[in-house]
Amino acid sequence: DGAFIEPRGAPLGRDPRRVARLSPGAGHPVNRRDSLVLAVDVGGTKTSVAAVRGAPRDGFGPLRPPVRFSTTRDPDAFLQALVDAARRVLPKGGRPAAVGIGVPGPLDVERGVVVGTSPNIGWRDFPISALVSVCFGRVPVAIDDDSNTGALGEAIVGAGRGADPYAYLPLGTGLGSGIIVGGRVVRGAHGAAGEIGHMAVDHRSGPRCACRRRNCVEAWCAGAGLARRAREIWPEGRLPTGSAAPRDAASVFALARAGDADAVALVALARHALATGIAAILAIVDPEVVTVGGTVGTSEPAFVRSAFREATRLAHRTAGEGVRLRRPELGDSSVLAGAAVLGARASDATQG
Repeated sequence: DGAFIEPRGAPLGRDPRRVARLSPGAGHPVNRRDSLVLAVDVGGTKTSVAAVRGAPRDGFGPLRPPVRFSTTRDPDAFLQALVDAARRVLPKGGRPAAVGIGVPGPLDVERGVVVGTSPNIGWRDFPISALVSVCFGRVPVAIDDDSNTGALGEAIVGAGRGADPYAYLPLGTGLGSGIIVGGRVVRGAHGAAGEIGHMAVDHRSGPRCACRRRNCVEAWCAGAGLARRAREIWPEGRLPTGSAAPRDAASVFALARAGDADAVALVALARHALATGIAAILAIVDPEVVTVGGTVGTSEPAFVRSAFREATRLAHRTAGEGVRLRRPELGDSSVLAGAAVLGARASDATQG
């Protein structure tokens, strides 16, 4: 139908000029009054795609249910799968006015490049913005770290509505953070603002983190770190009772609730690590509202509440007494909602 570019059958490579030659429609102007925005959430295992009209304001309402596909380490295959998914979520014959993408870092947000090697998805020096732009007719593309993008979504249409500043901490396999001030992401001078997940809890020799350092907050309290600690505590895979030892975060928490002393101690250390990270956010940002999301954060609300209470005691009294904890409201759509905001703003910027 000529709505956007069909890359099938030719290698996309990493030179956007090669992609442009795949269709004579590349570079044709887009009617931005259409205001269709394609929102993309690139996760370590799956990618979600949705289409919206304009920036979300009163909740996140995609035109059609989001489409998900497995995130591949092959950038060419990823772009092909993205185009296929876009066909399923966009109106027939529709082309997006812009694309917003939440993607695991490290990133160069201004250039729209996944720099170095992304440990979660394995891409290396991937110019995702330029290639995605060409795939959809050279439309503007905005990217940001998935934690920042999720924070933006919750801040605009979720748990952080009306809160300024707002802090969002996705606690899942790892621990990320996004800080929103005045409706904008705070990145800092080097793009590392709020990275409490890789802040050392203390100087002692503790568990090794995925970043190869020791004692990171994430290594103590996130899903992957808890699973590694469980394997260290129960290396044979069996409890003294003979039953299977926990091998993931959910099992560790369940065993702690059952009263196992080792699991209780492990969760207590995790709680203190998370509290230390939240306290750092409270001390530096002084947010109105904090939200802890992610798979671990949403499935263990009592753990999060306990860590938050400890954090308020660790932080400056004024910040600790005034801040509120809110559960995430957008579920697994927070990054998609934030990506829609990124895309809508990119579209507005090109018109302005």
